[in-house]
Amino acid sequence: MLAFVAMLADDLHPLVESQPPFEWNRLSEHLPYEWVEQAVRAGGSASLRRRRLPAQQVVWLVIALALYRHQSISEVVDGRELSLPAPDVSFVSKSAIAQAQQHTGAAPLAWLFHESARNWGAQDQAHHRFKGFSLFAMDGTTLRTADSAANRRHFGASAAAHDRVGSYPQLRAVTLTAIPTRLVCDTEFGPYDINEMISARELIPRVPDHSITVFHKGFLAAQLLCNLVSGGENPHFIIPAKSNTRWEVLSGKPGDQTVPLTASARSSGAP
Repeated sequence: MLAFVAMLADDLHPLVESQPPFEWNRLSEHLPYEWVEQAVRAGGSASLRRRRLPAQQVVWLVIALALYRHQSISEVVDGRELSLPAPDVSFVSKSAIAQAQQHTGAAPLAWLFHESARNWGAQDQAHHRFKGFSLFAMDGTTLRTADSAANRRHFGASAAAHDRVGSYPQLRAVTLTAIPTRLVCDTEFGPYDINEMISARELIPRVPDHSITVFHKGFLAAQLLCNLVSGGENPHFIIPAKSNTRWEVLSGKPGDQTVPLTASARSSGAP
C-alpha cells in the first residue's frame, strides 16, 4: 500500500508542476485594490502605524493562501512580495504574520466577500436570466477548520462511536449559489451541530428579488418556503417532493400540477 501511494505521488507531482502558475497580477482586474481599502475601513482594521504587514496586505495574504494552497504561509508572503520593505529586516517572522492576522480580524474579509459577490453577480446577471428571473441554488455543506481549541469550542466536530470526535473542527454552512456561473453569492456559517434549516432561515431574507431558487428536498419545510415567497419582490422556488409528501391536486397533469402548500399559522408566521 505504501509503495502504491509513493508511486501515485511520483506520478502526480509532474502533473501538478505542469499546470500553468496563477498570474497574481491579473487578480486586480477582477478585485480592485479600492475594494480592499474599503473592506479594511469598513472592518475597522486600518493600521495607524507602519507595519510590515498592514491590514490591506493581510487581506491579500488570505486571498493568496487560497490560491497557493500547496505553499506555506511564509512562502506565500515572500513569493508574492506581500510584506512592505524594511531596511533592517529581510523577512517577516511567522509570529509577526500571526499577529497581523489577529489584528486584521475577519470583518474585512466578510465585507470583501459580499461586495465582490454583489458586483460579480450583477455583471453576469443580465446574460443569464431565465424568462426575467435570476437562478439560484441553496444547499448545505460542511467545512474543516484549523485545529485549535477556540475552533473546537465554537464549531465542534463530528462524533463517532465510543465517544470519538473528528480529527478537525468542522463548521456547517448553507450557501446561495448562482446556478449559471457557480458563483457563491451569500453564505451563512454556524457550528457543526446546528441544523441547516436554522442557517437557511437566516439566509432566506437575502435572496434577491425576481429570482427562482432551487432547494434540496431536505429543505422542504412550510416555514422556510413561506418566508421566501412572502418576502422580497416576486421570488419563486423549485424543490423536489419527498416520497412521503401528500398533496391535493388543484389542476394540471402528472409532472406539472398546481397544488396548495398547507401550513399551520405557526409555520407560516401568521399571528
